[in-house]
Amino acid sequence: MATKKIINSEIGKGWHYFEGSAVNQLIHSGAVVIETSELKFVYCSGRTATKGDTDEIVAPGDIAAQTEQVLINLGSALTEAGATYDDIVRMRVFVAPPFTTENFAKIHEVRAKYFKKEHYPASTLVIVHQLARKDAMLEIDCDAVVIKNK
Repeated sequence: MATKKIINSEIGKGWHYFEGSAVNQLIHSGAVVIETSELKFVYCSGRTATKGDTDEIVAPGDIAAQTEQVLINLGSALTEAGATYDDIVRMRVFVAPPFTTENFAKIHEVRAKYFKKEHYPASTLVIVHQLARKDAMLEIDCDAVVIKNK
């Protein structure tokens, strides 16, 4: 039998970013965990470079610093779910323009600090028209699989 657990269903509560939108509560969670006797599947919502669960974007204009903060934020959700960066099997990276080869290199320099070659996740990078949060240069979501009883 599988179980489902919600991680951080209060994410976004109190964020000023959504004032005036008539949205009182965001209808999403930081992550969802589906657990079986052998595996734990962790689906992390897209995260931007907010300082933890606040609505403050860190380092506007600095894609390396924002990538670092996004990975820290994802790491918090993974830890709460009982997973690590090594368990990530899929990442989707959404980048706002202007996107350059320099920015591409900076994103990967930061990612190299978090991922060992033997655990590189499948990954997609998409350049989008814009992100929902002003000053956010990228948003990353990920899926992880934890193998139990290794």
